[in-house]
Amino acid sequence: MMPERIIALVLALMLAITGGCGMLRSKPLPESGAAVEQERRFAGALQYLLQGKERAAEGLLEQVVAGKALPGVTDEALFRLALLHLRDEGGKGDVHAQAVLTRLKKEYPRSIWTRQAAPLTAYLAGVGALRDSQRELKTLRERSQSLIRDNKELRQSLERLKNLDIELEQKIQR
Repeated sequence: MMPERIIALVLALMLAITGGCGMLRSKPLPESGAAVEQERRFAGALQYLLQGKERAAEGLLEQVVAGKALPGVTDEALFRLALLHLRDEGGKGDVHAQAVLTRLKKEYPRSIWTRQAAPLTAYLAGVGALRDSQRELKTLRERSQSLIRDNKELRQSLERLKNLDIELEQKIQR
């Protein structure tokens, strides 16, 4: 190989490894070891998702979002983690998903994943409001049932009092 081609190849490899020309970046690169580890975990999570292993993917995504922030990786990991939380059993999944999406919006307001999450965030807010309304309706039904029982007891007591009053008048008339 000619020396110019070798130099060009080395430069191309260096650019690929570092992610481009460092002078063109607006933000400094994170520590390369941490970045590589975050990207490795994220890639593993994506692979698990492709294989249908959602719990394993969720574990890796949790590690990614708990680690050092890496734009382009952590924001997507937050979005995907929120989607996985929606499938959680026990009714708390949408609450967890909403918390993760709130974090995504707070930490990465300009991310494409934040924009993608906006309709889901609005939907989850509506679901939360609906759940609150259902709880309130259930409470009102319970109170209504309690008032119906109290009303029935009061009617029975009133009937007993009427009967006692009639008996008392009959005794007085004798």
